[in-house]
Amino acid sequence: MRRVFKRVNTRKAVGPDSICGRVLKACADQLAPVFTDIFNLSLTLGIVPSSFKRSTIVPVPKKPRPSSLNDYCPVALASVVMKCFKKASQRLTSSLPASMDPLQFAYRHNRSTDDAIARLLHTTLTHLDKGD
Repeated sequence: MRRVFKRVNTRKAVGPDSICGRVLKACADQLAPVFTDIFNLSLTLGIVPSSFKRSTIVPVPKKPRPSSLNDYCPVALASVVMKCFKKASQRLTSSLPASMDPLQFAYRHNRSTDDAIARLLHTTLTHLDKGD
């Protein structure tokens, strides 16, 4: 977590927990052990603390002078700590063995739900074409 905290982009907006990226970066050595324990406990229990799941929706104008609600784009500001947890978990999953199930789409590099849907659709259509 220390390494992740030291690489936080301090120019990003603060999330609903009001923890600024500058604080995490400046106090990485002191905060890393505490957040590492929280991260490990979260992985062990399979539960993300609810305070980290919150986000603030901010309307961002699409045009210089918005005239209606459709001229705004909603942007969710997530907790900086949660973003750090996500980066740390990506580091963990990138080190998983290549012998994982080929149908595992979550938490894998260059895989997404779109890939899972395409695979399911392809399999279903193939069976329909064969008449199985």
